[in-house]
Amino acid sequence: MPSTGSEPGFSGPRFHNGAHFQQRRTTRRSHSAGGVVYRTIPAQDGEAGSIQVALIATNGGRRWQLPKGRLEADEEPLVTAIREVEEETGLVAVYEAFLKTIEYHYIDTYSRYIPELVIKRVDFYLLRVVGGELSDQSFEVDAVAWYTPAEALALLTFPSEQECIQLAQEYWT
Repeated sequence: MPSTGSEPGFSGPRFHNGAHFQQRRTTRRSHSAGGVVYRTIPAQDGEAGSIQVALIATNGGRRWQLPKGRLEADEEPLVTAIREVEEETGLVAVYEAFLKTIEYHYIDTYSRYIPELVIKRVDFYLLRVVGGELSDQSFEVDAVAWYTPAEALALLTFPSEQECIQLAQEYWT
């Protein structure tokens, strides 16, 4: 039966060796975990202490976001979050609280003849720094830096990650 072009995954006719066929988009699910990783700057000289959050820049430094990455086989999300924070920022962190799970989707066209719909789920945790040193040595990031929560809210590219900062602020107060 000929296609009407309204079926899920239909992206228009293609021709191959003179034959007409339909291109179908595939779908995959992806599970990642990451964190709002923070440090406390102690009070000094009568000034109040403060909190700073580590953010990473990707996409040529144009996209600021929270560190996160995909779960490895049989890995728990919290373990992934802690591992990814260390890989992407150089910081060693410990669990303080679960913040939220976000879901979104995008079309993956990277090195693909047929685009793939990715349904992504990311678990975010509040993680406190206990060691390491802030570093942008990971090939996955363009820059890393410390920001106040207010600066992080203004700089983060994605509203769902801004919500994670807001949840962390509730935890800190």
